[in-house]
Amino acid sequence: MKKKSNAAPPAAPGLFGELPAAAPAPAQKSGLLSFSYSKLSLYEECPLKYKFKYLDKIKEEPKFYFAFGSAIHSALEFLYSVKAPPFPSIEEVCEAFRREWTAKSYLEKGYRTQQKSDDDYQKGLLMLRAYYEHNRARLAPPFLVEYSTDVEADGLLVRIIADKIEYLGEGRLLITDYKTGKDVKRQPSQLYMYQKIAELDPRLKEKIAEQYGQKVSSVRIGRMLYYHVPTNKEYSFERADDKEIGSFWERVLGVAESIRGLKFDPTPGEMQCKWCDYKALCPHFFGGQPHPDPAAAQAAAGEKIETLVDRYGRLKERMDELQAQLSEVAESIGRAAKDGGEYSGAEYSLKVKKNPKWEFKDREAVISVLNQFDLYQRALSLTLTGITGVLDSADIPDDARKKLLEQAVKKTAVDIKIVKKVY
Repeated sequence: MKKKSNAAPPAAPGLFGELPAAAPAPAQKSGLLSFSYSKLSLYEECPLKYKFKYLDKIKEEPKFYFAFGSAIHSALEFLYSVKAPPFPSIEEVCEAFRREWTAKSYLEKGYRTQQKSDDDYQKGLLMLRAYYEHNRARLAPPFLVEYSTDVEADGLLVRIIADKIEYLGEGRLLITDYKTGKDVKRQPSQLYMYQKIAELDPRLKEKIAEQYGQKVSSVRIGRMLYYHVPTNKEYSFERADDKEIGSFWERVLGVAESIRGLKFDPTPGEMQCKWCDYKALCPHFFGGQPHPDPAAAQAAAGEKIETLVDRYGRLKERMDELQAQLSEVAESIGRAAKDGGEYSGAEYSLKVKKNPKWEFKDREAVISVLNQFDLYQRALSLTLTGITGVLDSADIPDDARKKLLEQAVKKTAVDIKIVKKVY
């Protein structure tokens, strides 16, 4: 029997040509909504971004920090994928890192230059050597490494991928999640997801029986931790109680319900929008107008000139708005920096230099003064730099200096050089 089509009717014409059809139903498996912690966090960051990534299947640009983290994880997986000592040498671990690193070009990894990729490669080698030395005395074969499982729970099919699981006996587990980004205070939400799903996962009981010969009636998380590889710091969490897990799970179910209800309104904000790959599709960046069809946006080269005119106008308005904001912030930095200097934020550092500059109110009056005292040629055809040079000269007549100063306004030029921090 022929399946009934669930396709939406054709969309009506809109500002960008045809408007996109209504969002398709979320991808499901066995009648369950496929879910994970990364999907939870992305939806909470921006529901529309979730839609673009997971429903419309629009690929994001590769991110170098994901590539770096993935390569470190791969090397650590290689280190711990032994059933019994001896463990791989540090040279072998570094070789595993090299193989993963060189499998893609620097552009495929998300770097802008080969040099930056090479720098991070060297940083990764140093990081792994420091990790190996720090943990050499306590290396022990774990229960599981990079353990991936899908578990049904409350209408969801939830996937977790645990970096390392250690068996503590009597059905108790220690789960470790490796982090390679900034050393920041992290909420245990991701670990709550691990706890909830691991304790529901029937496969773990089977694997305990296979590996340790113990038949356990249930699996229980004993402890969980984030391990920050760059600093070798451990952030440990005891098993969350029923109240904490219950509150977290209500949050999960609320997000799942919104996804099922096709609620994908954008939630714009400075940080989540700053590096978003979907700006060109987002209504927030088109004055609240409906976003273009993703396929049409990616084939912008074939757009009609009328559409391009409107897109150009909107982008120009947005650019002017951002330029105004940039100028305002630069003025605020100039005031706050006083005499200049170096300053640092969480993500960027900058240098501020201040130099005096002159501005002249009346061009014709300035020309008259220069001609009166035969200084026009010294002003290099009346450039601002030339006039300033005349004004600052020690040998011009006092009357000429006085009359030029009457037309001048002294201000401060603020030169800002900013650099993004690399971690």
